[in-house]
Amino acid sequence: MTVKIDGVEPNIFPDVEDLDARDAGRHVEGFLDVRIEGKHTPVIVKLSYEQASDLAFFWSRSETLD
Repeated sequence: MTVKIDGVEPNIFPDVEDLDARDAGRHVEGFLDVRIEGKHTPVIVKLSYEQASDLAFFWSRSETLD
């Protein structure tokens, strides 16, 4: 599945309970704890450094909106 991370809807962040990331050499592995139909589901995504930076930016903005 492909998810475009940008400021355009739909916003996936209300469904993300937690977010963590790990440097994996040439890319970053992002670990998202997502709530799908009431169940916690771990999601691992492979991101470029630029994508990881964008994700961190949007995640921090969503945290301040709560």
